[in-house]
Amino acid sequence: MVAAGGEPSMQDAAFAALLVESGLVGRADLEEAAALAGNSDRHVDEILIERGLLDPRALVKVVATAWRLPIVPLSRSRIDRGIFFRWSAELYLAENWMPVHEGREGRVLVATARIPDADRTARIAAILASQVEFGVATSSEIRAAVLRTTNERRTRRRPFGFGGRGR
Repeated sequence: MVAAGGEPSMQDAAFAALLVESGLVGRADLEEAAALAGNSDRHVDEILIERGLLDPRALVKVVATAWRLPIVPLSRSRIDRGIFFRWSAELYLAENWMPVHEGREGRVLVATARIPDADRTARIAAILASQVEFGVATSSEIRAAVLRTTNERRTRRRPFGFGGRGR
């Protein structure tokens, strides 16, 4: 929840306000999770979910309604590896979004766990060099999908689970 320089980003501040105002979490739990997130590579909603303080299904419903976006069920979605592997998994995890596949009219469907305001939309569209459309996923879902997709690529490169050098 803290951007470079020690201040919460506008994205994270708006997300935190939504969590509290919707009644999904209490301010004290949010502040504790934010402190833990500040000392790790995890996002605040991941920590709240892991600690049993936030129901991920309730989270995506509230966020999708507030942002007027569809929910992207990443565990069941087709991930276009041609788009996905153009950029790094680290970028997706740090910025809390990932490309899913080409959608309507050539736009790339992007799963996001933070509000796609004008700045975020422009940044992601510039990175992808494409028009984008957004859907909602939790940070945990994005992390799991990024790691699963990355691990599938590694497994495909090593037949039978071996490193490739014969002895």
